[in-house]
Amino acid sequence: MDPSRFLLIARYSDSNPLLLGCRLGFGEVYVKDEKKYQRYYLQLNKQAEDSTIQKLAQKNSHQNWSYADVEIKENPTEEDKKEASTSLFEQLEENLED
Repeated sequence: MDPSRFLLIARYSDSNPLLLGCRLGFGEVYVKDEKKYQRYYLQLNKQAEDSTIQKLAQKNSHQNWSYADVEIKENPTEEDKKEASTSLFEQLEENLED
């Protein structure tokens, strides 16, 4: 699977997640250096339109293909939200499993 193609679809689609072929699963919340973080996992959908993603998901739709840790801030600003979103996708791309 070409990871750049996969993340490009996820990054720019605001449609049904089944169409883009992936979803974010919620992982644990933890504290590191006195900051609270939420872990997210990238998982594939069995009903994805892309046949490659569909076949991989049918083997194990709960497999974590990547992960990202996003800081949880109280009363985040719009800039905080944008930074968190950018960080999320960058981490998912960096941590993508082959």
